[in-house]
Amino acid sequence: MVQASSSAVNRVPSDEDTYLMDHPDSREEIPILDIAPALSGSAEGLAIVARELRQITETVGFFYLRGHRISADLVDRVFAQSRRFHSLPPEVKAQVPHRFTDSFQSGYVGPATPRSKSAKVDIIKDARPNLLAKFLVTRELPPSAPHYKAINVWPENLPGFRETVDEYHAAIEKLARSFLPIWATSLSMPIDFFERFFKEPHLTLSLLNYPSQKTIGDRQYGIAPHTDNSFMTFLAQSNVPGLAVRMPSGHWRNVAIVPGTFLVNTGNVIMRWTNDRYLSTKHRVINTADVERYSIPVFFGPSGDAVIECIPTCQSSQRPARYEPITYRKLREWYYGLQD
Repeated sequence: MVQASSSAVNRVPSDEDTYLMDHPDSREEIPILDIAPALSGSAEGLAIVARELRQITETVGFFYLRGHRISADLVDRVFAQSRRFHSLPPEVKAQVPHRFTDSFQSGYVGPATPRSKSAKVDIIKDARPNLLAKFLVTRELPPSAPHYKAINVWPENLPGFRETVDEYHAAIEKLARSFLPIWATSLSMPIDFFERFFKEPHLTLSLLNYPSQKTIGDRQYGIAPHTDNSFMTFLAQSNVPGLAVRMPSGHWRNVAIVPGTFLVNTGNVIMRWTNDRYLSTKHRVINTADVERYSIPVFFGPSGDAVIECIPTCQSSQRPARYEPITYRKLREWYYGLQD
């Protein structure tokens, strides 16, 4: 039995907790992090960003990211392709099957698809099926790689769709990798500490589409409250709100859309790596707008065979390691209920 993560296995919320999830009223700030000083190549810039990242991740677990060097044009183009795909007739989208390959997902998942039965995923007990539809793409090795395995499936007769999604996917991978020395510095570890764990990283992109939802409550969500099982998640938002995040007070905040930024959050993997020092914060979506909502999260994690065990600077005789070592692949299998 894999030892549970305290953020991944969540207690059943009280009626008050559920009300706060459904009716956000917090005015606490979600901070902004500018990564540009760390990307400049200076040791001073790296130290400044690492210090800010540590403070944010120990207290909130969500931040707006500036200075990321991904063009607005590319973000706009991938949103256009998402709308293009989701506007296809249901019978056409259904021809792009949903796959689980080695615990990694790809393909199309239609609206109101039954949720995973894994207790590790859900915070709301017996939540109704999520209202969203999604198209998933997971990072593949090149076909020439010795242990190449085909993961993704693509829609036919959509010229330019795959090329744009692949371009965006690669840009986010480059950005995500640029965080590795920042994380290492924030934890007082050698600057290259995380590199060996990300030789073949996990990177799943989701093109999400939420219908309008006018009724709030009765365990119905666009995405039910949860924590991500990634190392970190990069979210591009369009112009329709709906995401809410649990803030340090225990109250929830509706997330504003800040142009030119990504919304980034840390997940269960880094929480486990840091012995609960860094947060994996609960969040959910309810789209109460009169129009559909589009968003694009990209979930970044280590290689499947990377062993997640407590980082030396995050344990002591007063704070021993809380979790047994586990590979990222096994952690994902446990999280999705693919093993006991």
